Amino acid sequence: MAEIVRRLRPGQYWRIKEHESWFSDMSEQGLHFYEIGTHFAKFKKGDRKRMDYRLELAKSKYISSEKIRLFEESGWDYIASDRHFHVFAAPTDRKINEPPIDREEQITVANALFKKTLISFIFILLAVIALFWLIGSIWFTGNTPTLTLIEGHIFTTMVLSLLNLYYLISMAMGLLGIARIRRNMNEENYDNHHKPWEIFYRNNIIVNVMTMGISLFAIFIPFYQLLQMDTLTLPEEDSSLPFVRLATIETAPNLERDVFMIDEVDWGNNYSENWSIVAPIQFSMRENFIEKKGQRSDPNNSYEPSISSEVYRLNFKSLVAPLVDDLITKHSFVNEAESFMEGEHKEFDRLLIRQSDYNKEFIFVKDQSVMYIGYSGEVGADVIIENAAEKIVLLTEY
Repeated sequence: MAEIVRRLRPGQYWRIKEHESWFSDMSEQGLHFYEIGTHFAKFKKGDRKRMDYRLELAKSKYISSEKIRLFEESGWDYIASDRHFHVFAAPTDRKINEPPIDREEQITVANALFKKTLISFIFILLAVIALFWLIGSIWFTGNTPTLTLIEGHIFTTMVLSLLNLYYLISMAMGLLGIARIRRNMNEENYDNHHKPWEIFYRNNIIVNVMTMGISLFAIFIPFYQLLQMDTLTLPEEDSSLPFVRLATIETAPNLERDVFMIDEVDWGNNYSENWSIVAPIQFSMRENFIEKKGQRSDPNNSYEPSISSEVYRLNFKSLVAPLVDDLITKHSFVNEAESFMEGEHKEFDRLLIRQSDYNKEFIFVKDQSVMYIGYSGEVGADVIIENAAEKIVLLTEY
């Protein structure tokens, strides 16, 4: 039994002459085409031969026995079909005439292929427009596009949309290719010369492997992100987590956690983890204390400090500045963004502060780490800044 060799087939079916030259050159190397599938063409190993191949456009894989017999009478053997063309072959030294390809039939098939491809092109074009509209709507919700990118929930949709855009461009090239075939047939302009196929074949394989790899990667990303996402009750002790804790900065007596338990998670005192390609370390945290001097309705029971944090370590330093801008936007009402004031501290590349009598907000930047802290309570800003200087260093240990 002859050894079978598979070769990844070029996806650009409208390049008929390149396909014919590819099959002929493979025969000269001792690989004789005999079957074509969706992704691979099969060759049988044998003696080196000089063979000529001709492709006839087809509406489907079906071919009548009468057509096969007609080609055989002209010295051409039927080899195989796929949904776009039939393949015939003849040894070069046996070939007497060109195969009896019906020009009018081929023009009809080309018209049908063009119409079918055009309908698919319009359908995918509308799908791509809808996808990009959806991405744009999500991306710019809240006017914080960098923060949306960092959170990573639209990454897969964005990559798959770009791949669809590539398929759309490839389909447009197909329309141009079919139109060229149709024009040549109308003008009876037949070119049976050898057509170089190596560059187109190599580029096609590279693009196919790349798109397949990118598709698998994009599909894998949300599963990995789900594995990394979690929400947990904040530990009682001040652990190695990169958060400034109320227990560390508050000095008021009789402070206790203000607990709000749902499904075994204290939603008043918890932290969440997230992961994305551009920011592999992401935390958000909230902590709420209450001063227990008596019953909750006691007017002396009024001091309820709280603190929240958002912490990011980025893979790209170029995202630091836009992330800071988005955090300001996220935590500001209209015209409040300018109320953040620049500060200085030797441990930070940048320090922004906004404070009133009871509320204080900070944005800290160190290298590729960004930390936002929102605090309500009586502790001074300098205490929180010194604690933040210690905590932001912990990000380098993750």
